[in-house]
Amino acid sequence: MSLKKYCMALILFLFTLNAYSAGRNSEIEVPRTAYKDTYKYYILSDTKQATIHQVTLKRLSYDTILYIKVEINCPSRVLREMGHNINSAKAITTNTPTQWYQPTIGSAQADIVTYICR
Repeated sequence: MSLKKYCMALILFLFTLNAYSAGRNSEIEVPRTAYKDTYKYYILSDTKQATIHQVTLKRLSYDTILYIKVEINCPSRVLREMGHNINSAKAITTNTPTQWYQPTIGSAQADIVTYICR
């Protein structure tokens, strides 16, 4: 009888562990409209202040990982890059942001704006 209880407890533990770890993946892949683009973009974090979203992204290619921070203004659908770094998201310096711009339709930036501002 104790073996049956032990097996049930083990199954319950594994189920709980699996359910907990499934929610822990904080990288969300951005759906792309360009079929031939070799980059994959993942949202690592998204915080919102008023109408501005501060988004941290990871761009994967076949040989490079690039971490990028952008700000997105959803009502006007414009964005600006705050900074980027190849080492980590924490190493990004945001001293020199770019000018606000509206991304080109079909670009990765347009896909990111569309996904964030849905």
